[in-house]
Amino acid sequence: METTELQARLALFDHLLPSQREWTERLLFQLAFNNIDHIEAVGDVGSGKSTLALTLAELFSEQYNVALLNTPADETQVASQLMQQWFGLPAQADVALSEQVATQSGATPLLLIVDNTEQFSSVLPQLQNLPCLLFCFSTKPLLDNSLTLTISPPTSADAEYLLQAEQLNPLEMNSRLTEANGNLHLLLRPAVARSIAEPEHTKPAMPPFKAIYIVIAAVMVAMLLHFFWPDGKTADTPVRIPVQVPAVTVEPEVNTEPEIVTEQDAVIDLTPEPELIPVIPSSVSEPSVVEDTTTEVTAEPVAPAPVATDDAIAAHAFKYDEAQLLAMNRQQVALQLAVLSNNASLQRFYKTYPQLDRLVYQRNWQGKTQWVILLAPFSNAASANQQLAQLPEALRADGPFVKRLQAVQTEINALQRNQQSVPE
Repeated sequence: METTELQARLALFDHLLPSQREWTERLLFQLAFNNIDHIEAVGDVGSGKSTLALTLAELFSEQYNVALLNTPADETQVASQLMQQWFGLPAQADVALSEQVATQSGATPLLLIVDNTEQFSSVLPQLQNLPCLLFCFSTKPLLDNSLTLTISPPTSADAEYLLQAEQLNPLEMNSRLTEANGNLHLLLRPAVARSIAEPEHTKPAMPPFKAIYIVIAAVMVAMLLHFFWPDGKTADTPVRIPVQVPAVTVEPEVNTEPEIVTEQDAVIDLTPEPELIPVIPSSVSEPSVVEDTTTEVTAEPVAPAPVATDDAIAAHAFKYDEAQLLAMNRQQVALQLAVLSNNASLQRFYKTYPQLDRLVYQRNWQGKTQWVILLAPFSNAASANQQLAQLPEALRADGPFVKRLQAVQTEINALQRNQQSVPE
């Protein structure tokens, strides 16, 4: 499929998060180099599946006749919706949907996007038989013989983009990201303040049957006293005769001892302990050329520190090509070749592809430091794709894709702020 125009249109979509843009770019890369008709996007609840479904509907609207299913419907309702959205015609009850679509198909190819695919499980076989390009969004794989693209949980770059108006420091932002657990809706919802006082423990109410037993017992005791108590006699009540006591004048006693301050009267220090740095759970990483699982990580104590300013970030000594990447035009694009887990893997990449004029930067991906290798800059996605076609075959097989320099610079700045906020 020719995706040059789609890449150009995608560059205008400013509402996407960095991870959502990268997912869409991977989709276009697969369509450009593979002949596939059924693609399934799998992600957890709140990972942004509906946003991506609407984005694809808008992105492909100029090249495809697009239909979108996102509300529960039975077989008849699905046929009616598709015929109306694609051709503006009513569905024929006695004709199979695939035959009706094949009869009306014209020069413009058809595209069907299904959101919340679990709601259409009963009609999925019929949808897969339609002569169209099919995109399905679900929480688990449901289609047969389809390409599955996993939607990764939101990253620290996504959190920085979404929460920039709240001006949170890195610790608060990481805490919100951890509590959200991959759900964008929870990430945008402020944390509810907890009350200092403990909840009052109330005594449980007495069961109704126990109260009835007590009332019956009280009535029986009253009846026994009434029948067996002697008539006309009452219990003797002692009479107290007041005795006059002569008044005595008491001199007030002067307490010369120093006043003792009790523990209850002492001032209690209620200063809260410093907040611990939350640990972000690991998630599915991006495709990479070399992934070394023997990375040695040295844990160091971390303490909260003030948020780094832009001047502090600029003064920080970069280890690789971060300064050169930050100086590039953020509207240009790069070709991401690989994501590595340690410096040893980076050195092996250098030896394997010494002829490449690559650029390297570090980023933080779900709490782990990674090395990202790029070719940059390119004025547009078409230029990057031309360079992609000239790469060695082994490197192309690992799935390089076009990436905006704006996303690259966001990841660099996010890592530098985290490093500036933690004393070395």
